[in-house]
Amino acid sequence: MVAEALKEMYSMTEGAFNDKEKQFNDLWEGITPKGINRNKSLKFRQYILEHVRQMKRPLNRDNALKYWMGQLKAEVNDSENF
Repeated sequence: MVAEALKEMYSMTEGAFNDKEKQFNDLWEGITPKGINRNKSLKFRQYILEHVRQMKRPLNRDNALKYWMGQLKAEVNDSENF
């Protein structure tokens, strides 16, 4: 019973992680329900990369994804603690 509950909780958190990553990929590519919107993708990229720039990291897709997922902030906090 406990193992089933833990398994379900794990799959829910992994699902949320995958959903957030999918959302990032869709926004990065400008994918909308009506098709591809290039202006929306450019606006999103500019927004995310500005935050990455303020954290003094290289402006690339990997760092943008890390920022979106909250990993970049955790890395910065860890580096400040030492």
